[in-house]
Amino acid sequence: MTPQGAGFRDARGPTTTVIVATYDQPGPLRLALAALGAQTDPDFDVIVADDGTSPASHPLVEQCAREFGLRARVIWQADQGFRKARAQNQAALETDAELLVFLDGDCLPFRDLIAQYRRAARAGEFCTGAVVFLDSAGTRALAEPEVRAGAHERALTLRERLRALDVHWRNATNFAGRLERPRIRGANFAVCAKLFRAVDGYDEIFGGYGKEDSDLRNRMRNSGARGISLWHRAFVAHLARDVVTRAGVRERPPADLYRAGKQLVRARIGLGSHGGAATAASAEAEP
Repeated sequence: MTPQGAGFRDARGPTTTVIVATYDQPGPLRLALAALGAQTDPDFDVIVADDGTSPASHPLVEQCAREFGLRARVIWQADQGFRKARAQNQAALETDAELLVFLDGDCLPFRDLIAQYRRAARAGEFCTGAVVFLDSAGTRALAEPEVRAGAHERALTLRERLRALDVHWRNATNFAGRLERPRIRGANFAVCAKLFRAVDGYDEIFGGYGKEDSDLRNRMRNSGARGISLWHRAFVAHLARDVVTRAGVRERPPADLYRAGKQLVRARIGLGSHGGAATAASAEAEP
């Protein structure tokens, strides 16, 4: 096992960038940024990977940065269908942080999420966390003050905790070395930036909804990473889908793309397709 912090510049934990994927959901994004502003470990910056919101989310993120004390900026790309993988690659190219934490804009991190990831981070590895689901009434009751006080953490009921522990146990007892372990949810995981670059980031061949995160996990496993399960202690709360405005209908990619990628390490269309530098419009906001 690699010692904690090995390969990272700061013995207290790796430098960290949180990448928040969003599309046309300003209300949930504001709540997600409020939750990030209430983290027990504030040693991180934020990049919002905007997959074509119109108008772009720059003003909202600038306002939230001021209100919640965040170092935050936006990477925006034109709306050409579901291109979350590309947006997140663009964001990853805009930071030299040692640890990348990936979240979805309709999910609210628990207040200790960044602390959990920074403590568990290992050079050359990735960590996966759990997503628990808020009910409709709980979602409607949330505003920024409630989120900053941790009201969304009530989603971690006994039933949800037991479900997360079950997944964690199956992840941790992967004696057969199954490729598709640990289980990964794109709304909540972290990866050493060097590992992310080594596999060429997300595979942008996934132009529809689904499997882009599992494909990334598989390629990281193929590269030699084992993966660290934090399903038992790294949580985000997903806002109720019947309350949050859906960001349009997004088609799923063909299943054969996922199957064909199970033998790969590097993405078919990845970070290298951007020529080593992001080209999307960006803006930075400081508190």
